[in-house]
Amino acid sequence: MRLNKIAVFSAMLIMGVGFLCAKVVDTTVATVNSEAILSSEYEKNEKTVLEEYRRNAPKLLENPDNATALGEEVLNQMITDKLLVQAAKNEKIKVKDSELAETINSIKARFSKDKDGRDITDKKLIEKNFNDELKKEGITYKQFENRIRDQIAVRKLIDTVVRAKAVAPSKEDIKKLYDNIQLILKGDKQKVEKLPKEEVQIAVPLAAKLNQLTAEQVKISPIFIKSDASLSEPALKDKEKLLKNVKRDIEKEKITFLEAIEKYSDDKSPLATGGEVVLVRGVMPEDFDNKVFGVAVGKISEPIKTEQGFYLIRVNAKTAKKDITLAMIENDLGQYLASVNMQKATNDYLQSLKDKSDIKVMKEFKYLNPASAPKAAAAKPEAEKKEAAKK
Repeated sequence: MRLNKIAVFSAMLIMGVGFLCAKVVDTTVATVNSEAILSSEYEKNEKTVLEEYRRNAPKLLENPDNATALGEEVLNQMITDKLLVQAAKNEKIKVKDSELAETINSIKARFSKDKDGRDITDKKLIEKNFNDELKKEGITYKQFENRIRDQIAVRKLIDTVVRAKAVAPSKEDIKKLYDNIQLILKGDKQKVEKLPKEEVQIAVPLAAKLNQLTAEQVKISPIFIKSDASLSEPALKDKEKLLKNVKRDIEKEKITFLEAIEKYSDDKSPLATGGEVVLVRGVMPEDFDNKVFGVAVGKISEPIKTEQGFYLIRVNAKTAKKDITLAMIENDLGQYLASVNMQKATNDYLQSLKDKSDIKVMKEFKYLNPASAPKAAAAKPEAEKKEAAKK
C-alpha cells in the first residue's frame, strides 16, 4: 500500500491534527467548546492508526481491549488538537503566506519520487500525484490549505507561549541527573529506590543508552542450536555433541565459521552482518555473560547451554568498559533535560486548556477488562460524568 505522504507530514508536524471533512451528515463523537468532532473524522483517523498497528504490531491487536484503547487515544488526541487550534486563534497567532507556501511545497516534494524511489522531474506529474492524494483523502485543496495553516499556527503557539513557560535546566539539575545515571549504572538498587520516582523515570532511559555506549563489549560470531525442556537428556546430549563436532571442524579448517552458521545455526540473523554481532555486558544473563566474556579473542567457546538452546561462540574482538565523565556529556544531558522540561510545560499547558474548556464526549468505549482503559483521558463520556456527580 502506498505511503500516505500528506498524513505522514501532518503527524510529524504537530500531534496529528485531523483534516478530513465529512462528505455526508455525521454524528458528533465529541464537542470542544461547542465545536464538533464528527464521526467521519474520528473513524478515518482511527482506521489509519489501527492499520499502522496491524502492519507493525499485529499481536497487540489480538487483545480487543488494546484496539479499544487505541481508539480512545485517537479521540483524546483529536480533542487535544482541537484545543490547540482554538488556543492559537485566541492568541491571534498569524501565519504568513510565505510560511504556508514553504510548508505546502515541502509536502508536495514528497510526491517527487515514484513507488520504486526514482526521482520524478515532471512538475505536472508531481502536481497530479499530489492532487490525486487529496481526492483519495476526500478533501479539497482549500480544506487542505486551511488545515496546514492551523497546524503551523499550533506549532508557533507551542514555540512561543509554551516555550516561555519551560524551565531551563541548571548546572545543579544536570549534575543531579548525571549522579542518578551513575547510581543506575552501578546497580545500586537501595540508593536508586530512595530517589524521587520522576527522577528515576528521566534517568533510566539515558542510563540504558549510556550503558550500550560504554559497557564492556565483545564482537562475536554465534551458532545457535535451539532446544527446549521437552527434549530428553540423550537428545540434549546429541545437540551438544553436534556443536562440539562443529567446533572441531572449524578449528581443523574443514569449514569456516560463517559456513557453519549457514549450515547448522537455527538463528541465521547474524548472516545479515557478516556473521558477527556485538554483545554488551549486562544484556544477557550474568552466567552467559561470564562464559562469553571469559573466552579469549580468536578462540571458540565450548557449547554454552541456555533455556533456549546451545550456543557456540567465537570471540572476534573485545572492547573494555569506558568511563564517562560529566564534562563529556554535560551538554547532551542539558539538552535532554531541556526537552523534558519543554514536554512538561506542554503537558501543563494542555491541561490548563482542558480545565477551562467545555469538553463533551458522546462516544463510549467499552472494555472487556476495565483495567485496560487509558490512565489519562482528555474527557469522559457525558453519561459517566453524570454518574460520577451523583456519587
